[in-house]
Amino acid sequence: MAVLLLGLTSLTACSDDDPFRPVATSPNVVTGLGLAALSTGVLAPTAIDFVNLRAVRPTLDGTGTVNFQVALDLDAQGQVVLLPVLAMLSPPTGSTSVGLARTDATFEQLARAPTGGFVTDSAVTAAVGETWVVRLNAGLCAFGDPFYAKFVVDGVNLTTRRLAVRFLLNRNCGYRDLTEGLPRN
Repeated sequence: MAVLLLGLTSLTACSDDDPFRPVATSPNVVTGLGLAALSTGVLAPTAIDFVNLRAVRPTLDGTGTVNFQVALDLDAQGQVVLLPVLAMLSPPTGSTSVGLARTDATFEQLARAPTGGFVTDSAVTAAVGETWVVRLNAGLCAFGDPFYAKFVVDGVNLTTRRLAVRFLLNRNCGYRDLTEGLPRN
């Protein structure tokens, strides 16, 4: 009987109607940022700290902790390159594990994060206007649940090597809704 109860509890814990999941308290909001390409060598921000909703210049402190989850660059052909932290450093301590997954939906259409298909340790090429889902295992959730975000590069200036980006982060542990407002699941 105890095994059956444990099995049912495990199934319930994995569902969208999980009665044990904390109630969502952080509304999802869209954040826009301007970045420079990583290879420009300027001191401008070239990476995104999703957890703190800001653009940063990537740094590694004395403890091996980094201040970003995804850096952006432009390759020789002017294509946008997304670099999750594990594609740049192997593996930094105290950092967030980041997964990237491309979607065919537009930024506005994408309402829910997928459960799989994430690249965690390799750079990926992204087109302007292409929507990406970001899975952040930041170690901030009691049961190891990730945060999810959606992300898009809205524009690139090849002359100045600057990028305009936009993202929506769901800070509620394990919730996959990617629409503005308080998530339901």
